[in-house]
Amino acid sequence: MSRCLFGTPRTRRFIPWASVAIPGLGWLLFGLYPSLATIGYSFTQYSGLPGTPLNFCGLCNYSTAFTALSSEVWGAVRVTLIYVAGVTIAQNALGIGLALLLNRRGRSYAVYRALIFMPQIFSVAVVGAIFSLIFDPFSGPTGRLLHDIFGTTSAFFGSDQLALPLVMFVNVWMFSGYSMLIYIAGLRNIPSEVYEAASMDGAGRWRTFRSVTFPLLAPAFTVNMFLTVVGALGEYALILVLTGGNFGTRTLGIYMFNSAFLSGSSQLGFGSMLAMLQFFLTLVLGGTVLWSLRRREVTL
Repeated sequence: MSRCLFGTPRTRRFIPWASVAIPGLGWLLFGLYPSLATIGYSFTQYSGLPGTPLNFCGLCNYSTAFTALSSEVWGAVRVTLIYVAGVTIAQNALGIGLALLLNRRGRSYAVYRALIFMPQIFSVAVVGAIFSLIFDPFSGPTGRLLHDIFGTTSAFFGSDQLALPLVMFVNVWMFSGYSMLIYIAGLRNIPSEVYEAASMDGAGRWRTFRSVTFPLLAPAFTVNMFLTVVGALGEYALILVLTGGNFGTRTLGIYMFNSAFLSGSSQLGFGSMLAMLQFFLTLVLGGTVLWSLRRREVTL
């Protein structure tokens, strides 16, 4: 019997099934099961500690969220919406600007694009450590520069006024390179003949961008907006590293994490309920953004 590259002809036919079954099993164990467990835990008063009872209570967590703790929950939702709006607008505006600036052939531009994309590959812990040192109010370079120029100081990530904007800034810095690459791919799909026609019509740079480039970037714009909104809605790790959810930065994601894992008496059931609220908020906002922008693509 002749041997094949992978096993024998008899065993080789099982390779496609194994290639599907192994990732499928991983998805069932680490994707579907935790999602279904979260739904179930949201109807309990389970603390998450080993050996403790589930204490099924129906809609008690949802009732608590909208009655006794309504101010905390709606405050977290408000901060989440502000965070999502700020990150989405800034990241996409910066992504488009960088794409227009670096959409050129050449090794040097490839190096610039790689440098701007590099923060994307850093872990959240590394990014948090870097910016915690940069904005350290006592020994950080930003604090010293602020004191030398303006003669004042700031707590930065410990300030109720600056903490949320600074976390937004770090988020945009970290992921704007990813948006830039998507916009560059969109720019390179625009035919050069369109720009030649606009030039012959006497259109300047701003009019060309407004009437030609931006409308034809609609597919890339839709993808970037959707990914940014969904990513910002689910963000909690960066906030946890930089502020711990304090100083006006407690989004719904960080509220969920703290309730489920970091509170004095763990409340996994209540945290699971917050995770379900976050899921429905993501579904509504993400679906609305995707539907409205896809409809814009059709009209264009």
